[in-house]
Amino acid sequence: MRIAYAMINCNRRDGSARAVNEVAERLAKRGHEVHLYARKAEDLDLDLIKWHRVPGPDWPEIADFYSYYRATNRLLAKHNYDIVHSIGVNTAQADVFTIQNIQPAKVGILKKLGSEEKVSLPRRFTRWLYLTVTSAIEKKLYTARPRHESPAFLPVSRGVEAELRRHYAIGDALVRIVPNAADVEKFRPLDSVERGAWRRGQGVPEDVSLAVFAGGEWARKGLHLVIQGIGKMQNKTLWLFVAGDDADRERFKQMARDAGVAERVVFGGFRKDVERAMGSADLFLFPSYYEAFSLATIEAAACGLPIVATKINGTEDFIVPGETGEFVKHDPADIAAVLERLVSNPERLAEMGKAARHRVEQEYTWDRVTDMTEAVYKEVLCVP
Repeated sequence: MRIAYAMINCNRRDGSARAVNEVAERLAKRGHEVHLYARKAEDLDLDLIKWHRVPGPDWPEIADFYSYYRATNRLLAKHNYDIVHSIGVNTAQADVFTIQNIQPAKVGILKKLGSEEKVSLPRRFTRWLYLTVTSAIEKKLYTARPRHESPAFLPVSRGVEAELRRHYAIGDALVRIVPNAADVEKFRPLDSVERGAWRRGQGVPEDVSLAVFAGGEWARKGLHLVIQGIGKMQNKTLWLFVAGDDADRERFKQMARDAGVAERVVFGGFRKDVERAMGSADLFLFPSYYEAFSLATIEAAACGLPIVATKINGTEDFIVPGETGEFVKHDPADIAAVLERLVSNPERLAEMGKAARHRVEQEYTWDRVTDMTEAVYKEVLCVP
C-alpha cells in the first residue's frame, strides 16, 4: 500500500506523534510505501519513510495548525495514495482519522477548570481561538455528508468512541478502537540496583513508597488532588515524583508546602528518563479530569506500576480494580484512603504491578497496534 500520514510534528515525546512514528516505521518494514507530511520529523528512520516537509509558522498554535491544514490539503490533493491517515483533523483528504480527543468534550472540561488554571489572557485567547477553529473543522470532517464516502475512525478508547458518536452524526462510518501502546523494551520494571541508583540521584530514599505523576497541564490532570490527598494520609512514608512541568509550577509547589508534604514531593521537571522514573516507582497516580487514553498510563503499567486513576477515557478500558490498579474520585480524601490501603500492603501492590505489565504485553504493544491499523486499511480498501 501507498500510505500517507498527516501529523504536524512527529517525535517520540508526544503521545499522538509517537504513535505515528512507531506504526509508520513498522508498516514500512513490512514493505508498504510510507510518506509523512509534517513540519518536523524527529526520532524517525527517514531511510524507511519519505518525509514531505510542510513549512509554516510554529506559533501561535492557531497559526501553526491552520497554515499546516491548508498546505497539507493542497499537497495531498496532488498525489494518489491508497490511504491518507490523519492524526486528528490535520487534513480534509483523510481516509482514516485517529481520534485522540473530541474537541467539544475537552472544551467542556477546560471551562470547568477555568478558575483553577492561572493562565495569561493572551494564552486564554489563543487557546480559545484554536479550540473554536479546530472544533468547527472537526465537525465538518467527522459529520457524514450525502454523496460523500465516510472516512474510517480510529478512536483510542471506548470513551472517545462514545464522545465521537455523541457529538457528531457519523452515519454508518467504519469505527475501530485502536489504543495507544508502550515500548515494552524501553518501559520495563527496574531491578533493585537500578531503582536504588535512580532514587539516590533524585534525593528519594530507597526504603519509602514512591508514586509517580507524569505530564503537563497539571490542573487538568489533577496534580492538586494528588498533593492534597497525600497531605491527608496518616502514612507519611509515601513520596511523590512529578515528571513534567507546568507554567503554574510555583502555585503547585506552594500547595505542597501548605499541605505539609513539600519535603516528600519532588518536582523533577521534563524528563528524558521518564521510563526510569516510572521503573523506580511503586505506583502511578493520575486523577485527571479528561484524557483520550493517556500514553503515560500505558507506559507506567509497562514499567510494572499499578494505575491509580480516575474513571475517564482509557483508564476505564485498562484498570481492573484490585488487579491492575484502582479507581479514585476527584476528591483528596478518597485518594488518601485508597493510597493508605495500597501502601500498607506492598506485596499486593507488587502483584498488581506485575498484572498491569502482563496486560500491556498482551494487549498494548506497538506491534499489536500496527496489526490493528493495517487491518483497518485493508477494510477500507476491501483487501482480503
